[in-house]
Amino acid sequence: MKLSTKIITAVLLVAGSSGVVYAVSKHGDWHMTPEEKVEFVTDRVTKKLDLDNQQRQNFTTLAETVAQIMLDAKAGKQQQINEIGALLQEPSFNQARAMEIVQQKTQMVNEKAPLVISSLAVFLDSLNTEQKQELQEFIKNHRHHRHGAGH
Repeated sequence: MKLSTKIITAVLLVAGSSGVVYAVSKHGDWHMTPEEKVEFVTDRVTKKLDLDNQQRQNFTTLAETVAQIMLDAKAGKQQQINEIGALLQEPSFNQARAMEIVQQKTQMVNEKAPLVISSLAVFLDSLNTEQKQELQEFIKNHRHHRHGAGH
């Protein structure tokens, strides 16, 4: 595989997975359950990319994986916010504890990343050239739109 192809593939993987994360998290404001978010995002992507049944299943697996990781991350979020608040209240900042909190988050990302990457790879590999091009255009336009909107 050429270096340029590897770079494009890596960028597409990162952009695609972040797009799924954004799409799933964005609709949290609508008080949807994680399952409803997955279904909503899957329906939308299926229509946009004209996915067949196998591609839809591959995307559903990806979206479910991301949704579960987000639920896992959210579970300990309030406790970590409280801990960080307590650290800020102390007369001397506990660097060791702050580092532990960061390392816990980093460890979770490192443990879950292979699941996301493998699910994303299965989905992307199932797309045809036109669908991949449309996905790239969506990511490009969406990225500019998000940054332009102050997100």
